Amino acid sequence: TTAAPVQSIAQIFAAYQMLASTDYAYLMQPKIMLYNSLIRQTSLRSDTQNTTAIHTILFQSNKAAKAASSTLQLKNFDVRAILSPTVPQGKERLRICLHLFNTNDEIKLLINELTNLKNE
Repeated sequence: TTAAPVQSIAQIFAAYQMLASTDYAYLMQPKIMLYNSLIRQTSLRSDTQNTTAIHTILFQSNKAAKAASSTLQLKNFDVRAILSPTVPQGKERLRICLHLFNTNDEIKLLINELTNLKNE
């Protein structure tokens, strides 16, 4: 038979029940607010009105965005560059996705590293 094993179906069902019973958007709000508060204190080009877990930092070129992404990845931040022609030239960016498992210290360190990138 090609049907999924009963155990897999039970795990998927349990996961859906957990998702339905927890307000993850509400749990993310303190992390998003911390990120926005810290990013406002910098000169980084970012949308500080964003109330979702996905944020961007704008750069002037593919080269600058790729270099920033590579530097941050070497420091264990999984931050990806979004490059032209996917976005308009001169509006290349880093995509930052906050997660519940991110600690406040990690968010502060990320902002610090981003600020250092722009100052180099």
